[in-house]
Amino acid sequence: MAVIGGGITGLTTALLLAREGRSVCLIDQGRIGTGTTGYTTGKVTSQHHRTYARLAKTHGSDSAGHYAMAMESAKERIAGFVDEGIDCDFRRRSSFIYATNASEWKLLEAETRAAKHAGLPAFLDKDVPLPFPTHGGMRFDNQAEFHAGRYTAGLARLATEAGVEIYENTRGTDVDENDGGCIVHTPRGQIRAGHVVVATLMPFLDRAGLFIRAHASRSYVLTTRVEGDLPGASLMAVGSPMRSIRSVPHDGGELLMVLGESHHTGSPKAQPERYEQLGEFVQKHWKVESFEHKWSAQDYMPDDGVPYIGRVNARSKRVYVATGLKKWGLTAGTLAGMLITDAIGQRRNPWAGLFSTTRVKPFAAAPKFLTENTRVAARMVGDRVLSLKQPDITDLAPGEGGIVNSCGKKVAGYRDEDGQLHAVSSACTHLGCQVAWNGAERTWDCPCHASRFTVDGEILNGPATRPLPPRPTP
Repeated sequence: MAVIGGGITGLTTALLLAREGRSVCLIDQGRIGTGTTGYTTGKVTSQHHRTYARLAKTHGSDSAGHYAMAMESAKERIAGFVDEGIDCDFRRRSSFIYATNASEWKLLEAETRAAKHAGLPAFLDKDVPLPFPTHGGMRFDNQAEFHAGRYTAGLARLATEAGVEIYENTRGTDVDENDGGCIVHTPRGQIRAGHVVVATLMPFLDRAGLFIRAHASRSYVLTTRVEGDLPGASLMAVGSPMRSIRSVPHDGGELLMVLGESHHTGSPKAQPERYEQLGEFVQKHWKVESFEHKWSAQDYMPDDGVPYIGRVNARSKRVYVATGLKKWGLTAGTLAGMLITDAIGQRRNPWAGLFSTTRVKPFAAAPKFLTENTRVAARMVGDRVLSLKQPDITDLAPGEGGIVNSCGKKVAGYRDEDGQLHAVSSACTHLGCQVAWNGAERTWDCPCHASRFTVDGEILNGPATRPLPPRPTP
């Protein structure tokens, strides 16, 4: 077995397969746990914002119940691995979605009814543990939280002990499949395997077309040291602006963690002001002693509201994928490992059909599919029309990037803090969309399907499998 991707999905899958006596090799383009999993807020919960009312409406009440039980099972699977000796600050907490006005409260009433009907421990609670007024919240008890990086390190240890061979700094670039098995292509050689699991953020295999059935969203996180009490629960706003809040252990104390300011990957909104907005929110409601950490991350949102887990397409018998985990990848990624392990072992799983990559749910998916792919088409055409004339690369200030002219050619240009110019092709190597400058992270992001690159063109996120080629500078 070959697993591509060393986040929670890949590590969980590799561990479960190895414990069934299978020979497993896992590769990752960088270091284990340093991708999206390592940048989550660490919430381990089946409370996935406003999920259950929508699922009951678009997929049916049985599907909402399957989703609920699947995520609860994944949550407890994580707890079971922690009990095997993973030190990751795992602790049980209640989880709230809170309302700030009467109309949001009505949304929570409907969501609570749907979640209860799905079999979840949901109830309404007017007492929300926040230092500012709310209209109450929907509460789930017996949820959890942990340090995601330390958990994945623990999973890697368990996987290695089970016999998994792990190779870091090894990128998968393609997979060949035939009746006899699979070949994984990497820059360092080939891997032959009976089955392949592509557990990257978005599969680099275009044969599934999943990149047009899910859209990428980036979010921003701050941790701060504040005076006074911190919330003893995980919390999330039901409306806009979205805020996700919890406290996290750090250096013998606790920090406040706040996430928000989400936008499409490749949006002009990817600027340092996103962190400033979060900082203003914290300072408005808490007395801040210091800002400690900041980062951003992205995930894919499935068009019909359910992650894609299963065979890469209807014709494949040996290649499996998982994507569209909609920012709840700790439980959804763990579930993916469980479902894929069952599928490879030819065991029927009652939840598999809901998450199948080959499902067709036009009623549920069509509105978002049309909206997102219209946006992509507009970017593919509009960026070419609107950027016929570019400023010169020499006009860039230190720390500034943009689509500019260099030596008579349109390029993605950047001037670093030392004044050195960097130029790469402005066309994403996936499908040719023009990349956009991310001023918050100083990266090149594709607004069409969310591939991301360093200032020198190296790949940070797929589905692209080739770097942006360098271009000359004056």
